[in-house]
Amino acid sequence: MLARIPVSWLHSYGYCEYQIYLEHVRGVEAEETPEMQEGREAHAAMDEAHKAAAELELDVDEALTKAQEEQIVLSAREVQVKGKQLVGCIDEIVFLPDRIMIVDDKPGNIAWPSSKLQAWGYCLTFEEQYEPNMPIIAGIRNRDTGYEIWASPYTRRNREEVLRAVSRIRQLLDGEAIPVGCRNPKKCRACRFNGSCDVRSV
Repeated sequence: MLARIPVSWLHSYGYCEYQIYLEHVRGVEAEETPEMQEGREAHAAMDEAHKAAAELELDVDEALTKAQEEQIVLSAREVQVKGKQLVGCIDEIVFLPDRIMIVDDKPGNIAWPSSKLQAWGYCLTFEEQYEPNMPIIAGIRNRDTGYEIWASPYTRRNREEVLRAVSRIRQLLDGEAIPVGCRNPKKCRACRFNGSCDVRSV
């Protein structure tokens, strides 16, 4: 059993839980799509631009303190986080004097439910590791334009939704639950497991 589940699995689960079953139970390997390669390259370019512009080298605790004490805004990219059940890498954290914003970069201008679930997963993981004494905001940004497309305060309800998803994923991994396909032809046609899925809708 995995000690911690990657936060990115929440996006797959939110899209279709059968993806979790195919990839991590049956061991199906899907070929990398052009969109996946494009996304990796876009993230790498954003990381390089951030490093080039960075003026300070601080850890998370130092950034939290400095933003509060000096009433300034700081940001960090590619921040590794480890919680009680989840582990992941946050695209960007913005430290403000009175709040923290967890930003996930996605293609397009729609904040899909699966993307929100992943963003909340990062919030939960960050909260468990650093226990900040200020509100956390979940945000999704268009990785190509740099514009924020969705933001919302992270709440106890969001936390519970993430924990329910994690529990369901563990049940799927342990064979304690029967995976269900999404039954959405549009999702199935776009799915990277389309050629390997035995429950796809067409």
